[in-house]
Amino acid sequence: MNGHSELPVRDLRRLYQYTLWTTVSGGPLTLFIAGAYLAGASDWGQWIGVTVAAMVIVTTLATIMLARYVAGETRQPQPRLFWTGTAVLLFGLAFSAWDSTIFAAWAAPAGLLASCPVLWRRPGTRNRFATAVTVAAALIAAVLGGIGMAAPMLVFLTLLMFPCIIFGVVFQWWNYNVALELEQSRGLAAELAVAEERLRFAAELHDVQGGHLQVIVLKAQLARRFINDRPDAAAAELEAMEELGRSALRDMRALVGGYRRVSLADEVDSAARILQSAGIEAEVNAETHGLDPERERLLGLLVREGTTNLLRHSAASTASLQVEADGTTATVEITNDGASEVGELGNGLAMLAERFAAFGGTVAHGREGDRFTLTGTLPGVPSLTRETADGLKGTA
Repeated sequence: MNGHSELPVRDLRRLYQYTLWTTVSGGPLTLFIAGAYLAGASDWGQWIGVTVAAMVIVTTLATIMLARYVAGETRQPQPRLFWTGTAVLLFGLAFSAWDSTIFAAWAAPAGLLASCPVLWRRPGTRNRFATAVTVAAALIAAVLGGIGMAAPMLVFLTLLMFPCIIFGVVFQWWNYNVALELEQSRGLAAELAVAEERLRFAAELHDVQGGHLQVIVLKAQLARRFINDRPDAAAAELEAMEELGRSALRDMRALVGGYRRVSLADEVDSAARILQSAGIEAEVNAETHGLDPERERLLGLLVREGTTNLLRHSAASTASLQVEADGTTATVEITNDGASEVGELGNGLAMLAERFAAFGGTVAHGREGDRFTLTGTLPGVPSLTRETADGLKGTA
């Protein structure tokens, strides 16, 4: 996944933004550290401005490369920028040695530049490569210090700054990728659950109808054999086929009816699990007892539709699901803190609003700040005729 437009939940987007901005802010922080050590140097030389400019250029180029990588603009090495930064680094070191000495402050910009090729490495090899880069840089600093070209503190700062900067950059990116892979695994788990449910239904359908259809085929073959010589036997087989067909139809209706049956308690539990798996902190308080089947069915459908819409159309980090039934009214209220612009009810909610209205109830929604609230209310006694209720059952 490149970029953050595909990230599914608010917390993951926040982690991405934190990772990006922390990486970008590493540039100014590096310059601050370099400036602090440079300010403590005893001999700046005559052309300290050239040294400072070289440090700024190296840090800027390294920050650009890291930001492009984290932002998803490119996941490939950026040789032009890297070798330009390396050339400026070598020039700055040589100029500092000529003008005065190689300041210990150079450890910070050099460490940030070195973090780029480490991040470009294949996962699993970064730690070893970072250690090798740190050791190599420390050895070079020791040699330069031994021949009097570098400040004595350069070796210490190299051993300190290189691993801190390099591993800091790498670990931030690793942490974000772990969170991203975890979210992707949650999505795969949800898809697997759907696939398992389909397989379960297919298995039940095979068990229910496979036997019926096999017997019907055998009866049809017998009726075809008897139709000329033994018409009475053929008629008996046809009657048996008719009865088997009716039995198969009854079993199919029972199977589908059980598959589509909506339990408010099950829908509430399912909503809580789904919200949790999506990284949304959900507060659930549900009283689902004492409701007649029709009201429980409608309230369950509202919980299902409201949860689905919450996941599709909001960027929520917290949500609340409240179900109350006091004998006179039954209410479902779903709220979240990731509201988008409030428009008309969607098709699913609009159809539920009509069905609630048939029972004398209402479905309403509204937004206050970033909080979106969906409320469904039903009276204690359904205010519709038996024929209307039967019609609603048929459209469920």
